[in-house]
Amino acid sequence: MHPSGVTHPSSPAAPGGPPQAVLDVVTACPLPSLLLAIPSEEVVAASGTARRLLCPDGGSPVGRGFEEFTVDGPTGALELVVQGSLDGYEARRTLRRGGRAVPLTVWVRGVGGPQRRTHALAKLLVDPAALGGALPRPEGAGAAAVVGSTDGHLTVDRVSTDVVALLDHPATDVVGQSLLRLVDTADVAPLLEALARSTGSGLGTSLVVRMQLSGSRPSRRRLLLLPMEPSPSFAFAVLDVAPRDPLTSAPGMREALWGFDEAVRAASSSRRAGALPADRGLGDLSGRELEIVLRLLDGDRVPAIAESLFLSSSTVRNHLSAVFRKLRVGSQQELIHLLRRTDGVSMSS
Repeated sequence: MHPSGVTHPSSPAAPGGPPQAVLDVVTACPLPSLLLAIPSEEVVAASGTARRLLCPDGGSPVGRGFEEFTVDGPTGALELVVQGSLDGYEARRTLRRGGRAVPLTVWVRGVGGPQRRTHALAKLLVDPAALGGALPRPEGAGAAAVVGSTDGHLTVDRVSTDVVALLDHPATDVVGQSLLRLVDTADVAPLLEALARSTGSGLGTSLVVRMQLSGSRPSRRRLLLLPMEPSPSFAFAVLDVAPRDPLTSAPGMREALWGFDEAVRAASSSRRAGALPADRGLGDLSGRELEIVLRLLDGDRVPAIAESLFLSSSTVRNHLSAVFRKLRVGSQQELIHLLRRTDGVSMSS
């Protein structure tokens, strides 16, 4: 049941398609999400928020092609997901809304086995206020992402402190390394292709790579890339790859939905952080702390931040307390003043 108390039925499970329990998870999710069959892009399941975006006058997008709701032609990126060259991509689409055209950014991520992808998740990026009445984040779902950025030579110039959990090395060992050296040799060519696609389109891409640093064991991670200026610098987010196939179980689909949401938000936060002064100590923060700080800079208060991130207010305050200690400030106002300063004074002075 949707938080509003209204049940939004999904289509019956198709023979050979995802189980009904998987479709029900998408339908009940508070995030604006779709499950698409590929390569047809037929909507197999839609969350309540996605239904309202695509069908504001009622009805359901389920059973219809996603292209029916847009005025754009195919980007061709979906073919790369089907082939396994990309894990996902960002696209700018324009929705048909009666006589109006509404711009919309969409992230698409392939789900299912890497050899033969038959479905994809589509996350519709909208103002968080449109998600009213959001459900609490499921326990254990959507773990925080490691975030960072590179300079124009693809050298990592910032990475969040929680990178140690992914690479068994502190952030100080990762900063200064080429992004290409953080992946297995066999994954360098696909990574270069993804970087080139992002640079050419100005839009994000994602792929699954084996990441490692000298002395650590390679492990499969999902890497999201967003181009920044000056080109070809990038913001990135890195997450674990869930061990279970989202299409085979409700828990797997729940993990995929929330992990996908976390990855997209984290990469976007990292790109925004690239516009802030480099000497303000942001490299001492975790990915979650950075996201909370950026929302604070937007003027959001703790309850609004908690709701938009599906966290409790006490958890947000705990993160802010950690930020205050790391950046040596005593209040939210001091923090905002520090990050908005343009006088070039270093944190260490």
